Formats: sequence, C-alpha cells, structure tokens
Amino acid sequence: MKASGVSAGELILVHFWGEDSQKDIANRFAAAVAAQGATPVLLQQARSLNREIFSAARESCFDARYFALFSQFDAVLDVFAYQPVVLGYELEEEAMARYRRYMAQLFRRLVDCRRFTQIRIPTEANAAESGLEPEDYLHRMERAYDVDYDAIRAACQREAARFAGAARVAIRTGDACLLQLDLSGRSWLTDAGDGDLPCGEIYIAPVETASQGSVFFEDLYWEGTHYRDVTLTVTDGEISGSSCPEVARRFAAMPRAERTVCELGLGMNPHVTELCGYPLLDEKMAGTFHIAVGANTMFGGRNEAADHVDFVGRGEVEVIA
Repeated sequence: MKASGVSAGELILVHFWGEDSQKDIANRFAAAVAAQGATPVLLQQARSLNREIFSAARESCFDARYFALFSQFDAVLDVFAYQPVVLGYELEEEAMARYRRYMAQLFRRLVDCRRFTQIRIPTEANAAESGLEPEDYLHRMERAYDVDYDAIRAACQREAARFAGAARVAIRTGDACLLQLDLSGRSWLTDAGDGDLPCGEIYIAPVETASQGSVFFEDLYWEGTHYRDVTLTVTDGEISGSSCPEVARRFAAMPRAERTVCELGLGMNPHVTELCGYPLLDEKMAGTFHIAVGANTMFGGRNEAADHVDFVGRGEVEVIA
C-alpha cells in the first residue's frame, strides 16, 4: 500500500476482480487504504454477478452519470484474483456487446485517474493464465512481491538519472550485435510499486521510426514458445528479420504497427532471478533489458497497436554521445 502511493485524504477505488469467496482480499486492501488515512471505495467485478447483471441489463443501464462517478478518484488499485474482463461465459450477442461497451467506458475513466496500479494476487487462476505450474508461479510471485520497495524506488531513480537527457542509447548483446534507439523528446518512467505489481523497472518509448541495428537473445519467449539464440534485425524502427526462420515468419505476418519497437525497459527487481517465460516477471528481473513491439501510447509513445509484446534479454545499455 505504501509503495502504491496512497496518502492521507485521498479517495481510492479498490477495483476487485474476484468472487465473494475471495472478497476477504478486497476487504484487506480497503482496510489498508484506511490505515494510510485515505478513503476506500470498493467495486467488485465478480464474473458470476456480471453474468447475471448483463444478461438482464437494458440499454438505459450504466448511463453517463454512472461513469462520471469515477472522475472523483485520486487513484485506482486494480486488484485481481483472476484475469480481468473475461466472463468465462457466453452471453447473448446483444448482452455481450453491452458488457464490452461497459468495460471500455469504465477503463477509459479509470486510466484517467492520477494513478492506476495493477496488483495480481498469487492465485491458481492467475497461475493458469501465466502458463507456469501453480507452485512455481506462487513461489516466483511471492518472492517478487517480498522486496524492499524503498530500495527499489531508489535504484530506479538512480538508473533513470543515469540516462536522463540522453537522446540516443545503444544495446550491446551477443558477440557483435548493436541496437541503437533514439529517445529524443521522450521521458523515462519508473515502476517501483505504483504501476504494475510485482514491480521493478524503468522504461521509455523510443522514437518509433528510428531504432536501427540488431539485438541478440539467448532465450526469447513469445506467447508460450521458447526460442534459443535468436537475433532480431531492426530497420527504421520495425523488426525486419531474424536469425530464426520461424520468428522471422511470425514477424513478417504482422502489421507494421504490431512489429514496431515501442519500448525499452530495464529490470530492477532483485528477487526475480531467472527468466521463466512469464513477461510480467521476466521484464522486472534485475540486470536485464527488454524491448517491446506494439502499443506505447499509454506511456508517451505514438504507436497505436492492438498488442504489446515484451522480449527480455541480457546485455549492456549505454548512452551514445
């Protein structure tokens, strides 16, 4: 709670994705908000209840007055015991369309709050979504959460200061790979507990048309597939080729916006100690960098895309004079 930035006098929405059987999690977050001197408001998104509500809802439900309520919050704690938005149940077409419109309007409001923190609870349901075995997932997540948040924030600030004002950086990987990125006009952001938990990274949106060179990954994980010893070639900001034929084919089949290099990040969490193929954890691993392709408008970029895919590697990131 302290790391998320909640402070006395704020109005905080605890937005909980889970069933009544798990509601004690939400209640404990609400109590922790109050202990910080802030006011908690709890909104539960239970799949079972949302099925009933949106099966019965009419067009007159959830009008502009409802969504206007959310403009009052200083921050949102988006806490999920299972994957958000997914209902796990098919509604009739009209009802499902209404549910999708509700979620789209709700999130447009929520992300406008000054802070929006996503908190994944280490549950078996979230383990299934990660692709890891439940025990392995729980162990990795609990370690990643069990950190000194003040120390991570200080480390993030030091690292961001090291690159502050740099217009260009280079990533050196493998034997002879060099990827250059233009950061002109873009700003570094830090995630030390007030963004996406588990936390620990600094990141920036490079100029979308300017990245050039190549980058090597000893281990490249992509949507459940593990590739070894892969080089990606970047031309005018987009992935233009790869040493791995399958990876090259996958990129070639994607629209340009989806294969555009949209992020450079540096992991800062000392309790993430090995890659496992789950991007939420891998990108936070101390001593790693990650580049991403796809959407970046939510953190200062201009590339509008339907997806955002991170690739995590090891190498040297340095300022270019």
